[in-house]
Amino acid sequence: MSRFERTAYHLLPAIAYGDAAGLPVETRSAEYIANTHGTIDRLLPTTENPFYKGLYEAGTWSDDTELSIAVARSLIKANGFDMRAIADEHVTMYGQALQITKPNGQTVVRGWGRSTTTAVQRYMEGVPIEQCGARDGAGNGIIMKMAPLALWHIALETDHDEVYRDLDSITTFTHGLPVARVASRVHFDMLSYLSTRRFDAREFTDFAYWSALDHQRDVEESGTDVSQALSYLIDCPQPTTQDILDHTDGKGFYVPQTLAMAYGAFMAHNGQFAPSVYEAVNLGGDTDSTGSIVAAMTTIKGLEPRDIPRDLTKIMKLAELQQLSQSFARSIKTARAKID
Repeated sequence: MSRFERTAYHLLPAIAYGDAAGLPVETRSAEYIANTHGTIDRLLPTTENPFYKGLYEAGTWSDDTELSIAVARSLIKANGFDMRAIADEHVTMYGQALQITKPNGQTVVRGWGRSTTTAVQRYMEGVPIEQCGARDGAGNGIIMKMAPLALWHIALETDHDEVYRDLDSITTFTHGLPVARVASRVHFDMLSYLSTRRFDAREFTDFAYWSALDHQRDVEESGTDVSQALSYLIDCPQPTTQDILDHTDGKGFYVPQTLAMAYGAFMAHNGQFAPSVYEAVNLGGDTDSTGSIVAAMTTIKGLEPRDIPRDLTKIMKLAELQQLSQSFARSIKTARAKID
């Protein structure tokens, strides 16, 4: 089994673990988490999550995993990037997800962000894919689900210009602001770095910052939010928790801040799986998203058996995730064989 196949085999369970690790304290602040839990270092039930009322067992995951599954399934079915296949899989997952009624009477899909929900609804109504995205969308909905697509392109050594076109397409399907496209491109660059190079914290930081500068120049009207958000890591190549909180908004719902928090958590522990994931969780904010993003990063960097937490067995529908990951790994193997 090649390293890409091994990564694919572990990817979805890892994303689900990071998602489940952060879900119990989603939207809570770092101060609240510290005062209530001390330091979280294991999976917890979701008794406090505002979107998961009641007692959901430890290992419950949310939209971060659901949408990563949608992307992985689309790649398997279409044998590569196909925007309509991706949109169709979003619709499938939308239909399977639980709908809840908000206090104002509005019915929404539990845990899904506004931009993603709006885009899928528009697509279902017949709006062309390229017109579905929320014009003001700049959340982290693309970053949290793009690891399967990134791994596919990395494994097949796809030309980067083609990769960026694909990323622009999947990003604008749900998130319309240029800053979202910049963040997607930067995150692909960093996942590619982790997959193909030996990790060095200072090199990683420099590469992320210059990647942001390059893509901000190439994507019109994108502003400088991504490079500014990442710039603190130049002086903090192995940041402390306080460093990350002092230089970010401590929330991570706006995609430049998502990257700043996720990369900080990753670098704080040199990409070790559990320490990096729980660093992200204890920062607070959009903890399920930052947790799942960091989990994907550490997996693409390379997992050893000793890195896998013992409580992974608690992950909801683990066998199904492993089965889908096996199919994803086989698809990568088949696709690579065709180009060798």
